[in-house]
Amino acid sequence: MTDLALLEIALHAEGFRVQCGGIVSSFDRHQAVDLAAYHPSGLQLGWRRRDDHVALDLVADLSAPQGSGRTESALRRVLRRYALNTALHEADQLDAETVTGAV
Repeated sequence: MTDLALLEIALHAEGFRVQCGGIVSSFDRHQAVDLAAYHPSGLQLGWRRRDDHVALDLVADLSAPQGSGRTESALRRVLRRYALNTALHEADQLDAETVTGAV
């Protein structure tokens, strides 16, 4: 994952409340993230970008009782939706380039 805007869209579609520049709990510590996602079930996910990487790092407490088995399935749904959003975004850009190039 590299695009915070497309990730935010995917998270909203899966029922998460999203906050740019938030805090999530992970292993009994609070960690600052570039994008925080809070689900009504209590599940908290966050993503942050390290200076030396393009890809986003996931921050989550996989041992938290409120996540109990939901974290993996929620991540799968978010990742699938993110992949779909990315493909649609790239197709739109390709269409725009094709139309521009044909004129």
